[in-house]
Amino acid sequence: MQVNLTMRLEWLDLVKPGAEMTVTGRLEHQETISDQFSRIQLALERVDNHPLWPRPQVQINVYQALPPLSTGSLLTIRAALKPAHGLGNYAGWDGRRVLLGKGITATGSLREWGTLAPVGFHWRDAWLSRAKQSWQDLVTAPLLSALVFGEQAGVSDAQWALFRATGLTHVIAISGQHIAIVAALAGWLGALWGIRPAIIAATVAAIIYSALAGFSVPTERALIMVLIWGGLRWQRREWPAWRVWLWAWVLLIVWDPWSLWSAGFWLSLLAVAIILGAGIVWRRPGPWRLQWLIMLGLLPLQLMLFEGWAPLSLLINLLALPLFAGVIIPCSLVAALLLPLSPVLSHLLFVLVDWLLDALMQALALIAGEVTLWFPLPPGWAAIGWLVIVGLLTRMLPGGRWIGLPCLTAILLSSSQPASRWQLSVLDVGQGLSVVLSQGGRALIYDTGDRYPGGYNMADAALLPHLWAQGVRVVDLLVISHKDRDHAGNRQAVLNALPVRQEISSYPFSMQTQPCQAGDMWHWQEFETAVLWPPFEPNSSLHGNDASCVLQIRHGVWRALLVGDIEGKAERLLVERYGTQLKSDLLIAPHHGSKTSSTAAFVAAVAPQTVVYSAGYVNRWRFPRPEVVARYQQIGSHAWITGIDGEVRAYQRGNEVRMDARREQGPWYRRDGTWWKPALWLE
Repeated sequence: MQVNLTMRLEWLDLVKPGAEMTVTGRLEHQETISDQFSRIQLALERVDNHPLWPRPQVQINVYQALPPLSTGSLLTIRAALKPAHGLGNYAGWDGRRVLLGKGITATGSLREWGTLAPVGFHWRDAWLSRAKQSWQDLVTAPLLSALVFGEQAGVSDAQWALFRATGLTHVIAISGQHIAIVAALAGWLGALWGIRPAIIAATVAAIIYSALAGFSVPTERALIMVLIWGGLRWQRREWPAWRVWLWAWVLLIVWDPWSLWSAGFWLSLLAVAIILGAGIVWRRPGPWRLQWLIMLGLLPLQLMLFEGWAPLSLLINLLALPLFAGVIIPCSLVAALLLPLSPVLSHLLFVLVDWLLDALMQALALIAGEVTLWFPLPPGWAAIGWLVIVGLLTRMLPGGRWIGLPCLTAILLSSSQPASRWQLSVLDVGQGLSVVLSQGGRALIYDTGDRYPGGYNMADAALLPHLWAQGVRVVDLLVISHKDRDHAGNRQAVLNALPVRQEISSYPFSMQTQPCQAGDMWHWQEFETAVLWPPFEPNSSLHGNDASCVLQIRHGVWRALLVGDIEGKAERLLVERYGTQLKSDLLIAPHHGSKTSSTAAFVAAVAPQTVVYSAGYVNRWRFPRPEVVARYQQIGSHAWITGIDGEVRAYQRGNEVRMDARREQGPWYRRDGTWWKPALWLE
């Protein structure tokens, strides 16, 4: 029989991606990025007059100033919705998994405000407002907001990068560790009056802190463990730690199945398991040994999730954790709890925490300036890490060395697998373009994708992780087709991240940028790279899209044509100048599949076997346009759209060039179009 696992997802059948809909929902969370950009999370009650239950969570982007809103307000708005989506690259940010881990099954953009039924008072909003007034003049106010209330919008990308590199992300983002510290301190104070007052104090403190943090997934996980512990102690029952651990995870999955897609869920699950295992083997392992075990045990999972390693995180955690556990976290919470009772004392405690956090941040920045803290590693290292850990564990078992022999063999086999000689990847960078040709630790980059006003950018989300995964150490040639932000937005990020030997563009970005001129040619490893456009004409009328730098990359008889955003005029002139020389096996469609490009004459001249549209999923321009797609279909071209199919890559295996797309090979939830309708078959 077939068991449907998607009762909460069937509502997505009502969603017509990109079309405006009237939705009504309760405000669950609000995240203000800037004056003109915010995100709101709604629990939907109705979509176009269709009642919904259970209420699905959706995230709406608001590109305007928000009116005053309070948690629990009932909003009716016009919005364009689409199923939760993320970039589909072999390396980099997996936005869909992150959204699902938060229980968000659809995203959208606000089109028009409708009605607002505000809630007169919400205790958390009022508490947060008082706290912001108390710490508004403090240097580390955004960090205090994240520590106490889980509001992370004010933490900068640079600060998150520093926390990641030092292994301290878990102490800034509210996690189970915070709840455990608070519960332990409250239980210790309650123990002055007896065991049951201690249980009550610990439980109440954990609930209050979880509520302040908005009952996020990490706090729910820790709160469930505290409640299980409290119930057992109240009944004077003794359970082994592993049973408490197991029941906590079972209850959490039943309570919130979406936590299975949360990175924090698996990291916490494994970290607690490591601590319990260490307690069984060594009874009372010291902090140094425990930190070593946690770092080593979590390393493969961290490589899978974050594609990098912070080797100094062990030492930094040993030094910083006592400060956080003993002073910063307790004082922050006590200061927040004192706000209604004694604002002056609360402010003094916040000042103390601010001074400590500021000193810590300066120390971390000083270390980061002198030492490399974060080492990106290709995803394949995660498999090797798991095999190493299995091999080490077998040494603890009687006769386990013989089990370790297959692990060693698997490590040798996995590290000696033949790789493709070269790879050309059209990255999924949303509505933009970025193409990377890599071989032997070197690369040629054509365009860099977009960088958005809110800070999100395709360098960190896609381009740089791809370069790290391919082991690229030097960029021999950086080509920026033209100055539009969706092509050139991350130019400076690439220049800052890696040595770039040569940069060419049709736009003079700097004194080091060489002009892109037809007739230029380079021999790069096994490839011949020829510039076909624009022509060198001092009084040329070409500008903007039609001045895009056009490259033809040749490898034997195989050719790829990269044309930027050229439109009909440039296409006509290219056909007149080159004719059948434009013929290529792979074409990156001009201007993302716009109707102003891909004229019939140009399509016939190039006659590509494969055309790739670098276009965002359900983009507002509706690229690629149907009439453009039809032209390529008429000549038998196979088409891929990065927003739907993910990263498209061409690579050499043996004597042939193969092509594939990321979403064809990814897990079920990454496959577009059917990911929200999985089913489990039972024999």
